[in-house]
Amino acid sequence: MYMSELNLILFEFYSLLAFFIFIFAFSVISAEPITIFISIVLFFIFLMPFFQILNEIEVFAFSEGFETIFFKTVVSYSKLLVVFIGIFLFIELIYVFLFS
Repeated sequence: MYMSELNLILFEFYSLLAFFIFIFAFSVISAEPITIFISIVLFFIFLMPFFQILNEIEVFAFSEGFETIFFKTVVSYSKLLVVFIGIFLFIELIYVFLFS
């Protein structure tokens, strides 16, 4: 039972991470201001559920004794990736509005 709960949490985590990467790739390809604005709005909407899922992964891994370097690495690098995507979207939004 616990493993299926962990699999569900990890599925949600990877789904949101893939969604953030898709938003990033879509906004890089597109140069329209409305598309970039929609991408940054979607990024901010799904940011809190993503960090809540990261918190659930940390709590579940700590309570079940899965405190391994894999979970620590996944959590830390995914936070860095999401912060990079957010900063890039913000800079791209400013760039498109100023220079279009």
